[in-house]
Amino acid sequence: MLSTKAGKEIYVVPIVAGDTYGFEVRSGAPGGVENARKGTKSSRANFCCLLSGAPITGDYLKEEGNSGRMGAWMMAVAAAGKRGRVYIAPSPDDEDIARKANPAWKQDVIISGTTQYLGVKAYGMESFGDLFTDRQLEALNTFADLVQEVREHVKADSAKAGRAKNESALCDSTWIGSYADAVATGLAFAISRSVDRGSTSCSWDSCPKMEALRNIFGRQAIPMTWDFAEGNPFSESSGNWMNNIEWGAKSIRMLPARKKGFSCQDDASRQKISMGKIVSTDPPYYDNIPYADLSDFFYVWLRRSLKSVYPELFATLAVPKAEELVAFAYRHDGKSGAEDFFLNGMTNAMQ
Repeated sequence: MLSTKAGKEIYVVPIVAGDTYGFEVRSGAPGGVENARKGTKSSRANFCCLLSGAPITGDYLKEEGNSGRMGAWMMAVAAAGKRGRVYIAPSPDDEDIARKANPAWKQDVIISGTTQYLGVKAYGMESFGDLFTDRQLEALNTFADLVQEVREHVKADSAKAGRAKNESALCDSTWIGSYADAVATGLAFAISRSVDRGSTSCSWDSCPKMEALRNIFGRQAIPMTWDFAEGNPFSESSGNWMNNIEWGAKSIRMLPARKKGFSCQDDASRQKISMGKIVSTDPPYYDNIPYADLSDFFYVWLRRSLKSVYPELFATLAVPKAEELVAFAYRHDGKSGAEDFFLNGMTNAMQ
């Protein structure tokens, strides 16, 4: 289903022609809508073959994915019309443009953790680069690489403005550097939002009020999606670049400007900051939600755009995980070792 608006339903139908198939966009008749909602799914992660009608088991799908034989096929194009979305079948040109993308960099950081929260791993998506199409990678690479270029422009423009106005503060290299770093950090936050809405784990929301792509993290997991939406960062739709800039700016405007505070990164079981104080905290969830594993999804992009700004923070290729106070069997030689690690660490932290 592309749109579920009552009386104006739009859906995609596969058209089989011999030993191949394509897609057609249709507007809603009850039978067509019913079938579109069902799709080719038979039960859980099992499907029916479009060509033969034969059932496809979950194990077979995983085997094909892990053998590198799982691909993607464009189903429809959603365009902006005068009175809302316009849906059309993809043309050969649309498909050709998508295939022509040639990203200069693809993340090779391995997706750690289990398939419970990282469902993509079961289907051969082992590195974070596997979660993006070439076109998505090319766009995100470009944005990430331009952060440093913008940073240098800010430095040059600030110094130029300082000289023109004869203001010593604007000419101060420390002030200029801090200002440029702040701008770069804000841009990196916008890239994080773009990444959240720019991968093959972004599904399509066909609800009447939305008709837009969803971000990945509706919950703390990277799920396997069988169809996904790819947004144009220069459109006015969900996940567009300027929208992501605005949301970041809105957050900064809401931060208190008068109070002074600080933050630091430390090990809860060894730090001294909480001694003699009452601390309110959200504790780890034993073996529920692998935050460090999930954080890599954003970390690899933040590192690319901000490594030169915060070299110590981004010294490692991936997020440090060994000290995370959670009971994951895959990190601690089984369930028993994981439980001991969690209980001992929590006891030290409470003490």
